[in-house]
Amino acid sequence: METYRRAWETRDANLAAELFTEDATYQVDPFSAPLEGREAIRRYWEAATRPHRDVQFRWKLAAAQDGVHVIEWQVEFTRADAGRIELRGVMFIQLAGERIFRFHEYWLRRQNSGASES
Repeated sequence: METYRRAWETRDANLAAELFTEDATYQVDPFSAPLEGREAIRRYWEAATRPHRDVQFRWKLAAAQDGVHVIEWQVEFTRADAGRIELRGVMFIQLAGERIFRFHEYWLRRQNSGASES
């Protein structure tokens, strides 16, 4: 998780991708098909984090059982087109050795006005 934090705070898509197995899946939200494979994850990270500035990511382990880790997280960053944004969410991570094999996340967004949206 510290490498994940560093990848987001530095917007390093290659570092983020290295956390995943070659055949990993990454579920961005509950309504989209999961991304499949390390390269698709790298491309997603590159596009998603490119406009972020002044990123601050925090996390804590909420639970772990049978190889699945539940992480509560929050991140704040600035985007030139949207101002300061805060995300809070939960991720479910299944490992294969030292790398992530399955990744699912759900989050809410708060932007400037304090209104929440997903």
